[in-house]
Amino acid sequence: MVSKSKVSEVQESTAIESISFEQALHQLNALVEKLESGELPLEESVAAFEQGVKLSRRCDALLDQAEQRLQVLNQDQNDR
Repeated sequence: MVSKSKVSEVQESTAIESISFEQALHQLNALVEKLESGELPLEESVAAFEQGVKLSRRCDALLDQAEQRLQVLNQDQNDR
């Protein structure tokens, strides 16, 4: 049987994988502000950090995709 926490982790990952770069960056900035405030309890801080890592990876993936698209466009332009 799958635990509720595993189900929510999968749902959370799916949700992160479907958001835009701007949304991920906004959420990441909000998490950083919360963490920097120092007002979160330890467990919430760890959870926020984990969420931040996932959001950061999403941003990296989207930036990589954009870079690849630009490289293709530049290559197409150079081939003409």
